[in-house]
Amino acid sequence: MTAAAGDHVGLDFGTSNCLVALISDGRPVPIELEPGETTLPSLVYVPRVMPTPARGERTTDAALEAMNRQTLQEALLLGAQAQFGRQALTSSLEDPEGFFYRSPKSFLAADIDAAYRARFERIVEQMLGHLRARASAARGSEITRACIGRPVHFGGGSPADQARGDARALALLESAAQRAGFNEVRFEFEPVAAALDFERQLDRDRLVLIVDVGGGTTDCTMARLGPNRVAQDSRAADILAASGDRVGGNDVDTSLTFTGLMPAMGRGANELSGLPVPLTPFADAADVFSIPAQNAFFRAGPMIEAIQRRCDAGVAARIDRLETLRETRQTLWLTMKSEQAKLALAQSDAVAVTLERLQAGLSVTVNAPQLAQAFRALLAGMQRLIQEAIRQAGSEPEMIYVTGGSARAPLVQRLLRERFAQQPLVMGDAYGSVVSGLAMQAERLFGRRQGAGRSMG
Repeated sequence: MTAAAGDHVGLDFGTSNCLVALISDGRPVPIELEPGETTLPSLVYVPRVMPTPARGERTTDAALEAMNRQTLQEALLLGAQAQFGRQALTSSLEDPEGFFYRSPKSFLAADIDAAYRARFERIVEQMLGHLRARASAARGSEITRACIGRPVHFGGGSPADQARGDARALALLESAAQRAGFNEVRFEFEPVAAALDFERQLDRDRLVLIVDVGGGTTDCTMARLGPNRVAQDSRAADILAASGDRVGGNDVDTSLTFTGLMPAMGRGANELSGLPVPLTPFADAADVFSIPAQNAFFRAGPMIEAIQRRCDAGVAARIDRLETLRETRQTLWLTMKSEQAKLALAQSDAVAVTLERLQAGLSVTVNAPQLAQAFRALLAGMQRLIQEAIRQAGSEPEMIYVTGGSARAPLVQRLLRERFAQQPLVMGDAYGSVVSGLAMQAERLFGRRQGAGRSMG
């Protein structure tokens, strides 16, 4: 059955932000997902719901306890309405007892038990359903097909088994999309989508290195692009190299949490014996994108209590803040504080970070050297992936095209300008490049030329 015109979109389900674009008058146009915004932060909040008392009963402490034990699925069955993006963040601050998720894309490849996997699929389904509803409203008709971006390798899986992790991620994403009302879904590599968008700007054919630095992954693609190639039915031969890994802006945030914020919670202090305070609970608390690490931290009460007994009163008081973090399960909030500090340090050598949820009036100063240390893994990963793409292609690029939310970081831009001092470096739209290319690919796959099945990947 031929698809109705305009029933398809490009969808960038990002680690940090989501975007949706459709083709209008032959050009990709991102749609408004929040008032005045085409980006939707990858945040989901679901409030807990008070169960309806049985006839003749009044709300009791038992009902409140049942609400506190409520699962995500139970809350949704009781009518809880999921919230997304900036609204989700506001609600999580007003009511921290609800279910709050940041960057669900980061967990897609994780090898976790069925219960956790079902929970994340439901969260992804909720977010994709919301994006489809917004797209349908913008189009004025039902959206049922999507070309969804994917990284070269998804985050959250085991580096030793990337293929299975990627397969898990794609299976979960496709299942959630179908449950959200998409009848047909195709996937396209995110750097390839960015290449499709950038190609419209070229006046002659060039060998281009596309560097996509996102929140959860970094991808590098070497491609032949230009006006003489854009009309070809198949672009597979123009992709000369592709490299990618699970390293991105989120790694900077978690590292800055560990190095910059956790000394206020006792990291780096010594016990009475002179031995250093164990790092395990701090590392687990900071690693918010690892389900096993978070579970280990939330079960670490006895360990933290034992550490406090081995410390003097001053150190024990700092570690008490770590216990508050554990009891209130505010690790995601702490990482978002690090992200805010990371952005502020692009304009300043030092910033004050308020940690009022751990202790009234508590403030920690984070500085530029700490940020540079937090960036080390990302910058090293970028260098390795760039070299791998050049090695695969067997040639240096003629120009560099940079996209992705984390590409705006001054340390990232400095690395690229130093590495490619002789080549033109074009900074693309941090978020819009990928989704524009995905919309163009959706038009090729599902639009008037659907039968040709043109694909660049």
